[in-house]
Amino acid sequence: MPEDFAFFKSYTTGKPVIMGRKTWESLPCKPLPGRQNIVITRQDYQAEGAQTAASLEDALALCQGVEEVIIMGGAQIYAQALPVATDLRLTEVGLDVDGDAFFPEFSTETWQEASRENHVSAKGIEYAFVHYVKA
Repeated sequence: MPEDFAFFKSYTTGKPVIMGRKTWESLPCKPLPGRQNIVITRQDYQAEGAQTAASLEDALALCQGVEEVIIMGGAQIYAQALPVATDLRLTEVGLDVDGDAFFPEFSTETWQEASRENHVSAKGIEYAFVHYVKA
């Protein structure tokens, strides 16, 4: 959705973004401009314009001293980052879609909704930008 991409760009510009190799390879434009791009891979992989790390811990070490780090996928990276995250910023889309990768389930006892912005896309799709904080 173009509206989600616009929000993502405005929110993440100037911040490090950490992603898995498959997410990196799916980007239409590499690296994402105006951001420190870090790709987690267990392979000997060169991501032109990005730094690589063997693990989430190694990727986070490349961001020392930074106030906010963005984890942008995929599903395995989200699952690894969830226990150490303090905030979740999700886009909830009012559609049922087929897919093979999803954001991991999380407890509403652990995560509290801090804010929600409801919108309707140019194509009439309902969506919301939701901010959760760890309780």
